[in-house]
Amino acid sequence: MSLPLLRNLLFALLLAVIALWCAGSWGQMPLLTEIAIWLGDALVMGGAYLLPTVTAALVKSPRLKLVALVNVLGGWLIVPWIAAMALALKRDDLA
Repeated sequence: MSLPLLRNLLFALLLAVIALWCAGSWGQMPLLTEIAIWLGDALVMGGAYLLPTVTAALVKSPRLKLVALVNVLGGWLIVPWIAAMALALKRDDLA
């Protein structure tokens, strides 16, 4: 999936969350507001969770598959998430 497509999809999801929140707030429908809050939280937490993988993709790391594997399997723990971020940012030209 290309980065512009991913960016557009995430932007559309963000607009949907904002629209749900506005509709729930102005229409006196607390269920829509609660759904928007949950979706917004999931969007933020998912982005933070996958940050090492996205970083490795953006810097074109040769270890992208390893970073993604460590991030997805152990990223919910703090130490593997930090290890995945370190792998994503490690430079090979400093020997």
